[in-house]
Amino acid sequence: MRKLSKKAESVGMLPDWSRNRDLSSGSSIKCGPSMSLFRGRLLSSTRGELHTNSLLQPHSPHTQMVCDYYCEVGVRERLVASKFNQPAAVKNVLLDTTFEPEVLLRLPEANRVSVPFTKSVAMFCFPHGVRLIPASEAAERAIPVVSSFVLTSADTCRMYGACIIWYEELPTRVAAHFLDGRRKKWVDDGLLPVHAPEAICLLSRVPIFEALMECCRQLFRMRISSPTCSFGGRLQLRRDGASLATTKFSRAIKPLLHAPLPPIGGACSLPLGNVSVRVVLPSLHELPHTMSGKDFLLLFQAADANLVIMLFALLLTEQRVVLQASQPHVLTMAAETLCALMYPFSWQHVYIPILPVQLFDALQAPMPFLIGIDTEVLTVHETSKLIPQNVVQVDLDAGLLTCDLCLAQQIYLPQKQYQALHKVITPFCRRPCCSPDGSRAATAFPMAPPPESAVGTARRTLADMSEEEVISAVSTIKGAFLQFLVSLMWRYQELMVVPPVTVNQPSAIDYFDIKRWKARFSSRCSDWLGMFATSQAFTQWLEQRLMPSPLTELHVTFFNEALDSKDCRKPMTKFRKSHSMSSIGSSCSSSRELVPADVHAHYRAKIVAQKHRTCKTDKSVPLQYGKKACSTNLQTHAGITSSVRSRQDKENC
Repeated sequence: MRKLSKKAESVGMLPDWSRNRDLSSGSSIKCGPSMSLFRGRLLSSTRGELHTNSLLQPHSPHTQMVCDYYCEVGVRERLVASKFNQPAAVKNVLLDTTFEPEVLLRLPEANRVSVPFTKSVAMFCFPHGVRLIPASEAAERAIPVVSSFVLTSADTCRMYGACIIWYEELPTRVAAHFLDGRRKKWVDDGLLPVHAPEAICLLSRVPIFEALMECCRQLFRMRISSPTCSFGGRLQLRRDGASLATTKFSRAIKPLLHAPLPPIGGACSLPLGNVSVRVVLPSLHELPHTMSGKDFLLLFQAADANLVIMLFALLLTEQRVVLQASQPHVLTMAAETLCALMYPFSWQHVYIPILPVQLFDALQAPMPFLIGIDTEVLTVHETSKLIPQNVVQVDLDAGLLTCDLCLAQQIYLPQKQYQALHKVITPFCRRPCCSPDGSRAATAFPMAPPPESAVGTARRTLADMSEEEVISAVSTIKGAFLQFLVSLMWRYQELMVVPPVTVNQPSAIDYFDIKRWKARFSSRCSDWLGMFATSQAFTQWLEQRLMPSPLTELHVTFFNEALDSKDCRKPMTKFRKSHSMSSIGSSCSSSRELVPADVHAHYRAKIVAQKHRTCKTDKSVPLQYGKKACSTNLQTHAGITSSVRSRQDKENC
């Protein structure tokens, strides 16, 4: 475990809440001076939607499926050298070259009406390209690993992916064809045959990671147990693009691709081969909804309580954060867990739990982001100084957070709320004196501990926890972070005011008295509270109460009854009894008004006036820029939207 920088420790740059927890012995936070320059293209952030609960998004007219797409990704059809992440010196053309992965097979072949398939899935399954390995190394990696990722489209809709990756021998004809193109001879020098990674990937609009992972494991079992199973190129597409022939495998996975999502609080079973995979959706009162099972706790297994709380506080103030780990699955689960813990607030900006090598320009974005990146590639970019120094970097393998000194000074949380949160989550977090044990976190199938480890001395891992223990731990952690935010926003109605007449165009934050809110806490918390109050997440939270809508009604009602339960010191029994599937869309049932009546009336009048002015503006004659209209091509990968205009269109403009 790395220790705190002596310079930062000597000048007392860490906030007191960190020093009080004795971070100097086994510290997880490192500070240093920093400055940054923006380089690269401008990346757009996602708009304000509540992503912490995808189950409660507006229902499409089409039935929502458990799994939207099945696909296979790899290089077994052909080898194409990648333009990215190539080594400086190449000794062996096959083993030292990075190749581009591609989608080899997808089911169904036709796009779903509500969610189209995207070929960018390939680069998220293998975010840093494909590298071939000799047979000896493939034998050492015989156990498959799991991975996961999140895709975000231009309209902020998310697609969640789970995949299982293993190594297979590359067909000789594929390698020979690549070498012929490079004018290299096929020589058996002891390194051949070579093996290439291959992945089975499942995509869903709902973050049911636990169920998707189990389906991937079962599909892999079917892959190795049935020689007639339609994997590994045995199921071929016709060149004319016709539908796939009916096969044993396509019939076997039909229940997976055609099973409708069960109702909230319900469950269903998917028959796959000789097993049934159970899909369970949490009930309404279990907000925020998390469906990653044990993997929800991967963040706490890698970080101590101080690091988790520090990272939570930084995200609430919308900083630029890079998560670093050697296993992509750990990155995705950590990012998903952090977003869930922010409930009822939500992450409003660029969100890429796994950053492919093709999208490294995202690290130059001037707006807030939450990005995950592989350890090896991050080291290369740090050496090249391509990452701005004021980006917060979190090493989940080492349990270390590095941030700017000035920023660390501002992250001073209210002590009463902090102490209560720290006390609850500490039993589930890595101890500061211990090294994180995430080496087997992405192993697809749990393995027994090595024989040399003494019985009783090995640290308990997630694989050792029973299902009841996991459910209890997840519920306790989510409840602790929810109570932290409940304590911060307690009786917020008393702070809602009508803006003075001097404010010409008031926004949602103008209806909230920040000064009186800060006065409730210690003056040392003023900087952090001010940063939190000016965030987009806080503004959206206020807008949901100033102008409630059916989309956000459940979230508003749930949190406001949590606030009421703090007054009554009673559990949220009324919410559990009053809210069912039929109650979504009805009026809010909180015992206290969302905002005072005069504040609501003033805000509503402002919205109506703005719409009236907008209608008048829309009636004006639009400007025309020549015969050809300026077109914008939106290319979206994981929440990044880049606007590309042709040179000819620019001249016309």
